[in-house]
Amino acid sequence: MIFRKIVISIFIGLFFCGFAGAQIAPWHYQTLISEELVDKFIGEISGEIAMSHVYEMAAYNRGRTLEEYQTTFREATYVYNKAVEYGFDTVEIEYFESDSIWDGEVGELWEISPNLTEIADYDDQKAVLAKGSKSAEITAELVYVGSGTKDADYNDLDVKGKIVLGYGGTNSLHKKAVLEREAAGVVSYASIHPVYDPDQVPWFGIYGAETKQTFAFNLGYRRGNELRKRLEKGEEITVRATVKSSIQPYKHNIVHASIKGRELPDESIIFSAHLFEGIAKQGANDDISGSAVILEIGRAYLQMIKDGSLERPRRTIHFIWVPEIHGTEPWIKKHLDLVKTMLVNLNLDMVGAHMSKSRGSYNLQRTPYSRPSYLNDVLQNVMEYVAHTNREILNNRPRLFTKPIIAPTGSQDPFQYNIDYHYGSSDHIMFNDWGVGVPGVMPITWPDMYYHSSSDRPVNMDPTQMKRAAFINAVSGYAIANADGQMALKIASDSFSYGLDRLGKEFKRTTEMLSSSEASNLSITYKRASNVLKQAIILQSATLQSVTELAGGNRNLKNYVSSLDKDIIKTGKEMEKRLFSYYGHTAKAMNLKAVKPSLNSSERKARKITPKPTTLVKGYMGTTIPSTDLISKETEKEFSTIGKKKIRELRRLIDGKRNALEITQTLDAQFESPTDAQDVLNYLELLKLSGLVMM
Repeated sequence: MIFRKIVISIFIGLFFCGFAGAQIAPWHYQTLISEELVDKFIGEISGEIAMSHVYEMAAYNRGRTLEEYQTTFREATYVYNKAVEYGFDTVEIEYFESDSIWDGEVGELWEISPNLTEIADYDDQKAVLAKGSKSAEITAELVYVGSGTKDADYNDLDVKGKIVLGYGGTNSLHKKAVLEREAAGVVSYASIHPVYDPDQVPWFGIYGAETKQTFAFNLGYRRGNELRKRLEKGEEITVRATVKSSIQPYKHNIVHASIKGRELPDESIIFSAHLFEGIAKQGANDDISGSAVILEIGRAYLQMIKDGSLERPRRTIHFIWVPEIHGTEPWIKKHLDLVKTMLVNLNLDMVGAHMSKSRGSYNLQRTPYSRPSYLNDVLQNVMEYVAHTNREILNNRPRLFTKPIIAPTGSQDPFQYNIDYHYGSSDHIMFNDWGVGVPGVMPITWPDMYYHSSSDRPVNMDPTQMKRAAFINAVSGYAIANADGQMALKIASDSFSYGLDRLGKEFKRTTEMLSSSEASNLSITYKRASNVLKQAIILQSATLQSVTELAGGNRNLKNYVSSLDKDIIKTGKEMEKRLFSYYGHTAKAMNLKAVKPSLNSSERKARKITPKPTTLVKGYMGTTIPSTDLISKETEKEFSTIGKKKIRELRRLIDGKRNALEITQTLDAQFESPTDAQDVLNYLELLKLSGLVMM
């Protein structure tokens, strides 16, 4: 007992001394696997091979052939052939039904008066023709309307039958000009990065009114601005637009490959990347980079297993290359029994950007609070290792990079990284979904100055970054797939260490919340701050406990994890006391009394309700509400009072164990805006009416 009190005191001392424990001795660089195995991975993994895949699949934006729509897309064929060549234990292409899709064929925009000049051509840049554009052949006056997205932009302007130029978003411009005012078509020079890259053309489309929509062209900011200046000077410009497009039936192509585990083949992990950002839109970094990297990870594993430098993993490793979101959903639905064997998902999205060119860093978007997992800590461990060994440390300056991970034709940049909150918008949301339940993360390079534009090409990528991304995820994936009791012990120790660090940071956050609070809101701020800390303790405890799934029947490991968990909880309780004390001092300075918060009526009601998913919650559910006789659009609107960003996480938190108040509190801790218990109760009622929840 005395020893445990001493341990707790040490932990608290670390928290209140400026987090000195977060510093790493400059000569200490180790990761979860042995140094010998690290060297083998660094030597085998090739950023050049990964980049060659990018060049083969996305050297430039191609038009699709009719044969591809009718059979298999070029990228899927390429990955399949490479996977067979590399010797994966299983390789297949699976096809799933899909809606028909728009296909561009011709898109030309010419100035024909006063000059004869080509403005844009689909054959030069596929992004110039907005997705959804319909076939047309029209000559008309070009009219400038400012942004073109507001009614006021059209004051004293008659745009009927004319082609409109504006800097507003393409779809919004088309809606205002064409759908509402009968313009013939639009030309948008909206740009995400008008200063950094004024010639990039964004991949914008027109949607939502297929019977009325006409066509739209996207221009780079520089080209559009040149036209604007001429029109504002009073010049009359006539243009001719020629568009030819079609709607093509096709099927989702999904490549699935696997490396079978040697001891626990019915347990697995899965790497995912979207091979198709779109069918017309094809991005090099988004996301042929992720697709190329997981292909290289698989090749490296297999080569190292073949030459005896790597033991075949204990668990099976799956790889899927998918059409983003739309292909992953039917694949999970078909393979739900297989998905249930999966411990974690590593979803690589946009991992190859040239960091110094794109002003970015390599970021880990963690699992949400609803999916606590050691996966975050395994990846953080390896990312820290790469950052520590791939920068010049002043103390070690004669050594330069201590473990350089650099491709022959790549940059010599130091490695920069961040560990960030959960963010969706990619295929890991399918695995995290409440009907699936596999913890998934997204490593990503961000910002990306060429994102969703014509500039997303291999020239703006970096083989060194590709090699590092492959190394980080290969080592992390293998550490989990091959984990035995000893590896699980290491992972638990890391999770404990990172958990303490996260608790310390959350304590700092909560005291800052109180420090910046107005006196009139101090008690409300404390209520929210104390919940932030409480949820952090719950999260770190659950993260530690997640390691036990790697333990099998190892009782010693489970006991070790249990002891660490107790220390986390006790440390957390001490921090809660310190936070209340801080609240008291802050209140006193404001001539107030520190009052412990109480529950309001909605919170008291929520505490008594424990929602449970019904059997309808199976596979990917997303955020849709099934149609029933009990739900009208008015009813759905009435009960959907909670912010849209919170709906996925709210659903994931419904597990038959948490009550509605606990769900509210968990949401409140991880989103910027406060979460009201009544909004949660309203949405739960909607789910109940839809048959998805019992209460």
